[in-house]
Amino acid sequence: MAALGACAVRLLILLLVSGYVTDGEAAPCRKRSLQQDPITGGMNVLLLIVDDLRTSLGCYGDGLVKSPNIDQLASQSVVFTNAYAQQAVCAPSRVSFLTGRRPNTTRLFDFNSYWRKHAGNYSTLPQYFKEHGYEALSVGKVFHPGISSNHSDDYPYSWSIRPYHPSSEMYENKKNCKGEDGKLHANLVCPVDVSEVPEGTLPDIQSTKEAIRLLRTVKKNNSSFFLAVGYHKPHIPFRFPKEFLKLYPIENVSLAPDPYIPKNLPLVAYNPWTDIRKREDVQALNISFPFGPIPKNFQLQIRQSYYASVSYMDSQIGELLDEVENLELLNNTVIVFVSDHGWSLGEHGEWAKYSNFDVTTRVPLMFYVPGVTSSHQPSFKYIDPFSNDLGRKYPGVLRNVPVELVSLFPTIADLARLPVPPVCPQRSFDVELCTEGHSIARYIHTPIPKDEDIANVAAHSSYPRPSDKPQQNSDLPDLESITIMGYSLRTLDYRYTVWVGYNPVTFEANFTDIHAEELYLVKTDPNQDNNLFNKSAYYEIARKRFGFKH
Repeated sequence: MAALGACAVRLLILLLVSGYVTDGEAAPCRKRSLQQDPITGGMNVLLLIVDDLRTSLGCYGDGLVKSPNIDQLASQSVVFTNAYAQQAVCAPSRVSFLTGRRPNTTRLFDFNSYWRKHAGNYSTLPQYFKEHGYEALSVGKVFHPGISSNHSDDYPYSWSIRPYHPSSEMYENKKNCKGEDGKLHANLVCPVDVSEVPEGTLPDIQSTKEAIRLLRTVKKNNSSFFLAVGYHKPHIPFRFPKEFLKLYPIENVSLAPDPYIPKNLPLVAYNPWTDIRKREDVQALNISFPFGPIPKNFQLQIRQSYYASVSYMDSQIGELLDEVENLELLNNTVIVFVSDHGWSLGEHGEWAKYSNFDVTTRVPLMFYVPGVTSSHQPSFKYIDPFSNDLGRKYPGVLRNVPVELVSLFPTIADLARLPVPPVCPQRSFDVELCTEGHSIARYIHTPIPKDEDIANVAAHSSYPRPSDKPQQNSDLPDLESITIMGYSLRTLDYRYTVWVGYNPVTFEANFTDIHAEELYLVKTDPNQDNNLFNKSAYYEIARKRFGFKH
């Protein structure tokens, strides 16, 4: 977070970016020795990370989605309604919040580099707990698999034992979806009979079982633990137990409220959803690139399947939280629920992530802290989403201050009663342990003071592009293809984005090379459909509000 005050928005972004750019070489990979004896802070941590989940949850006001177990957690938690990812794509976002560094510092904008070798030997959130005497355990998709975590989920640096990946993970993108022709396809929409899939299970089911096994082990051994559990859904393909479709009759599903590309949207901001187009069922629709719309009946199927995937994931989290209660861990375990970024479901004529809009950068974020966020004995007993009487559980406490996922590292350390890592200096490539976020624990422990001005507090996001116009690699350009970077600020009142030239060799943004600008007044335009920046009627507002000359 950062307070804007009277500073110019462009200048603020420029300072934010330039402060994290250096010509120095990355520090070599080596283990850091603690300057203090390992100690535990007295609180365990269960970090629940969900993949591609927007704020389509009952506790965030969605009247259609059935998420009773997450809603139950929210009812005993502090829920942040304006939490934002630093980049709306898996690997960069996860590396960012697990290291406490922004993408400009990790230098990871795609999937093709390992920050310890590519940028700096930065300590991670689980590593910090491990070095303070915790059992640091990883289940499922926590770090993104592959080069971005050194093909090891950053083991042994970050974890006490080798991270667990479900064996059925290998089948996610194979031809496992039975089509109307009776053959198997690699489809986007993929409800399955679990008994018929390879191994007779799905990744998230396996991850839940392993997380429960680990919880029983650390409980038996009386070990302090940091357990991160990464769920795959609702990430595509929408491969989930087919019975969850029953929760969402297609006649109850509606299209996005703004399914068309906004007239004033700069082309550089548009996401042509190329990963969706690669799926066999989408290819069969023969949709023109890049603007051809998906037929409405298939849009409804996508939205239906996304919601069904959310409910399936919710049921797995419900089983895990039920075991946390059974093991009597609720009184000494901080539980954090978060998504790596959001997902477009037809808004702005876009699908998937890969943009700076709220629908892709805004994420659910909640913290359960024993004795702090709940005034009575909490209960996390499993709730069947198919129950005829789900009722409605409301969030325990809502906080609307804009916050960033880069703040997770210091916040979780703070809540677990460990020393909070220091804030990074402007040039921090050679600093092993520091954070570019700030602990938001104070918003959890106490109400926001009435005299505290949060109107100008901003969350920062960014997204790279290879060109001013949509290309086949616009959604996820490799580092060497990036020529433009979109830097975005989100306050309570507005989202402002400036698209500027970017040099992928020097990692420098050129704020004199402006390609496009966007300004959305979100109180009157919550879906961010009307870019007002070039409207003369709003130019004076922009000039006075942001303090710059156009």
